Amino acid sequence: MKLSVIIPFYNEIDLIGRAVDSVLTNSIPAVDLEIIICNDGVISEDAVRSKLGAAACKFTKIIRNVGAKGPGGARNSGLDVSVGDCMAFLDADDAWLPGKVEAQVAAFRSGATFVPTAYRFNKNQAVIQPPVSIDQALDIFLSRGIGTSTVMISRNLLSDLRFKDIRFAQDTDFWYRLAHSPHFRYAAVQACYVEYNTGGSTKNKWEQLQYLHKVLRINDVPWQHQVRVLSSYVLTGVYNHYIKRLFV
Repeated sequence: MKLSVIIPFYNEIDLIGRAVDSVLTNSIPAVDLEIIICNDGVISEDAVRSKLGAAACKFTKIIRNVGAKGPGGARNSGLDVSVGDCMAFLDADDAWLPGKVEAQVAAFRSGATFVPTAYRFNKNQAVIQPPVSIDQALDIFLSRGIGTSTVMISRNLLSDLRFKDIRFAQDTDFWYRLAHSPHFRYAAVQACYVEYNTGGSTKNKWEQLQYLHKVLRINDVPWQHQVRVLSSYVLTGVYNHYIKRLFV
């Protein structure tokens, strides 16, 4: 089994070494590994490699996008050149925790094709859990809790689907379209295996909400479901980002 780890990179030069090292610190049982850094900025390959250790460089290829593509387009560049049986996503300012790959590989060997894990923000103890199940594609919007840097998918599920050029919520849009595939087999790992860096996240939650609405319209989601999704998004966001942190 070969695993391709797709890392979109723009200017996170001080964090890229941490991200790649977090992949290598995972126990990867009988898995061949390739790490693909999709360089969407102006920082040179030599500068990026200077932040990687010798072991990391051996597994890592760096590809440069022609013009800035944004995070979705950068991931597409990685998907286009990847050769893995499974693909995992990791943002350049996030980090995996030990045990992630092992837990997800076990789920794949049990028949899953789409496997997220739980995650936390920075070193905060509050953990965001992925949905226990996805019974219909709409649950991607209603349940949420699927962090991009937590997700691993199989090659046969990916097919020719790619991320759309959307500034925010392009990951949710992608999961939604994947969930329509007959090859979609969801299995969640409820243990926390990813640490998100909130420093690069937009603080404008209203803007995120607008992009989510855009994604709902792009996918022709009926208006009554749009109301449910947007209302749920606001309530869940307030709970995860504010209320939940008060009790940890």
